[in-house]
Parts: sequence; C-alpha cells; structure tokens
Amino acid sequence: MNAQSSAFGSFWKLSCPEKWWVFTHPFVAKDAFKITREARLKSDSLLQISALDGDPLGGQIDAFRHAYWMARMAQTMKWKKALRLGKAHEKANKISFRKNQNDEEGLLPDSVSSEMDLYNNQVGVAIGCNFKSVSGQAICDTVIQNIRAGKLKIILKNENGVELKCDGTQLDKNEFAGKWNIPKCLVNSNSLFK
Repeated sequence: MNAQSSAFGSFWKLSCPEKWWVFTHPFVAKDAFKITREARLKSDSLLQISALDGDPLGGQIDAFRHAYWMARMAQTMKWKKALRLGKAHEKANKISFRKNQNDEEGLLPDSVSSEMDLYNNQVGVAIGCNFKSVSGQAICDTVIQNIRAGKLKIILKNENGVELKCDGTQLDKNEFAGKWNIPKCLVNSNSLFK
C-alpha cells in the first residue's frame, strides 16, 4: 500500500472537525498526515529508550507527542493552520466523550486532558515558529529540553501512576466516571510525582 492510499484510507477514520480541517486546508493536508504519523512514531520510540517519564497518558510522553506534532506542523505551514488542526482534534475528543467513545489512546476524553493538549500544542507551535529550518531531531531535542525545564503541562500523578487532585489526594475514577469535568491537576512537565 502506498502513502497516498494510506492517507486516503485514514481520512475516513477522522472525526468531522478533522475532516473539515482537511477540506479547508487541502494543500497542506498531506504534509499534516505525514507529520501526524511522524509524531506518533517519535513518541513511541521515546517510550523504548526511557528518555522521559514513560507515561503516554497524561505524562511527559503525551506532552511530547502534542508539542512535537505542532512544532513540526508550524515548520511546514502557517502556525494558525497548525493550531486549528490541534483544536479540531480536541473538538473530536469532546464529540467522542459525548458519544461515550474512547479516544486514540483508548480512554474516555476529559476536560483536563484536553486543556493539557491545547496548552502543549501552543508550546509546540512556538517552538516550530522559532526553529523553522532545523531538523526533526533538533525539534525533538528542543521539545525534550522544554519538558525537562517544566515548560509544558502534564497531569499530576503519584509514583504508582494514579492521577491526583491538586490537593494531592487520589482521584476516585468511579466518582467521576462519564463526566467531562474531572478535578485532575495540571502541573509543569518537570513536576514528577507528589
């Protein structure tokens, strides 16, 4: 299967907000597809080498994936287009929540995870705008430096990976099952474990 047919097949799996973005940005949609795949592969590779906290669900790997994705997008297109795609993706997550459907990570989306992603998308766009002509590896290194410096956001968890409220108490997932607004706590990306 070639890349074009793969991209075409993936189009039909997109949410309505993401399809709308593709329709309104047809000249950069192919690049966006490639960069989206690249960001996923790069974040998966970081899981293998323990470069960050190893947490793809609200942790540093999750923050990396969004910031790297948007940085690479901002390198190849106007930054506003990149941010619009990030927002379309989060709108898709809200739609998935309303339909009680899991997101691409297999979890029911929530407001704090969406807020985290949108914040990290903005940091990524700023990185991409500031480093327009560097390599993907240089972007990767810059995003990791920003994560270690605490410039991105992650969800506060204890050393066992259990999500915490901002007061440090454990989040009772049963109490908030099926709710959009969950009192998870966003912290700087260098704030590991409470």
